Amino acid sequence: MNIERINSELLKQLSIIFRYELNDPRIHGMLTVMEVKTSDDLSHARVYVSYFGDASLADETFEALEGCTGHMRNLLKGRVKMRNIPYLRIIKDESLTGAMRLTEAIDEAMSLTHDTEKNYSGEEDGNK
Repeated sequence: MNIERINSELLKQLSIIFRYELNDPRIHGMLTVMEVKTSDDLSHARVYVSYFGDASLADETFEALEGCTGHMRNLLKGRVKMRNIPYLRIIKDESLTGAMRLTEAIDEAMSLTHDTEKNYSGEEDGNK
């Protein structure tokens, strides 16, 4: 099995685990497994997770996820056909947060541009 297929299968199974089987009360918000990158020797996997929810609870959520990695590995053993399940490292994926900030900045700039154009065209005065 090549590494891309392994990463894809781990991503699929971890997504299911995150959604339905992690019942830790310290885990808050909506979590999405964005990407899994397995080392060449298949001993470790970096799991990139995005978080959407109360920002003040994000750190607690990711600490809880790190604490659940052993349980996640045990759940993966019955689902992924690998001799050894890689050790998991949970990494906060900030790409969605950054994309949302960028979208907000673009929307704000467009709004300012639109307001400026209205002022120059005289729309506020009723002239067109």
